[in-house]
Amino acid sequence: MLALTAALASSVGECPPARAADPHPTAATRPPPRPVPAGPPAVRLPGAVPPPPVVDPAAGLAVLTAAGEAAARVGGTVHVAVLDPTGAEVLTGPGARIPVLTASLVKLLVVQQLFARDAAGLLQLSPADLDRMRRAVVASDDDAMSLLWDRFDGAELVVAAAADFGLTGSDPPAQAGQWGEAVTTAADTARFLSALPDHLPADDLATLTGWMGSPTRVATDGFDQRYGLLAPAVTAATAVAVKQGWMCCIDARRQLHSAGVLADGRVVVLLGGFPTRTSWARARAALDAAAQAVVSST
Repeated sequence: MLALTAALASSVGECPPARAADPHPTAATRPPPRPVPAGPPAVRLPGAVPPPPVVDPAAGLAVLTAAGEAAARVGGTVHVAVLDPTGAEVLTGPGARIPVLTASLVKLLVVQQLFARDAAGLLQLSPADLDRMRRAVVASDDDAMSLLWDRFDGAELVVAAAADFGLTGSDPPAQAGQWGEAVTTAADTARFLSALPDHLPADDLATLTGWMGSPTRVATDGFDQRYGLLAPAVTAATAVAVKQGWMCCIDARRQLHSAGVLADGRVVVLLGGFPTRTSWARARAALDAAAQAVVSST
């Protein structure tokens, strides 16, 4: 986890059916070294900030209650998981191990596996592949993700990521190609983010976290990504490397997720679910309130 914080110092949109990939030749030679994207948040190195406070059971219950009530007021739920910079549990909500649709969070599993396999010499990422990976993370570009999913067998990548990271509630979608319908849990997502330094070379870790630290204000599909951990009231207090996810309307539900690593190395995951009668604006406000309660109190 400390390595991830050090690397930081250097969104599905409403998920459409996956489209068939355009023909895409395999690169004949390994592309030049990947530059770390400019402009990630100014995350301080470990030791530069006080360690996060220990949350006693009563305070933890109060935080979970506040987050849950914010979602419940608009008919929704929010699953919460928080880990400290060492990967130890700080806060785990009662729904943290309940599988939910990933929406765009699955993009992180796919991108991590592609980096890892490229580093191991199992495949060669072309400049076009890398650009699609970047767009999938930074702008939550669904077209880019669909091309990667089809080209590299995204379902197999999800299965492999779950095995590599010990994720017990994460699986590929039941319907082939519908990548936003993969499932995960708040606990699994937190474990994945915390363990990234153990599963990527330093340069790939810096690239991925740099992308997560430089999300576009508006995603490719036009959805505003400034909610949850990227809500102005939250980012004003702490820098963050984040992936957002949103999707509607399977089982008459909206999915609205926010997961990331804070400046002090904490991992915070908020997986929100809301009925379709709850507008995006009200769902976003609820997740913002939950993020404020969790980030400011843990």
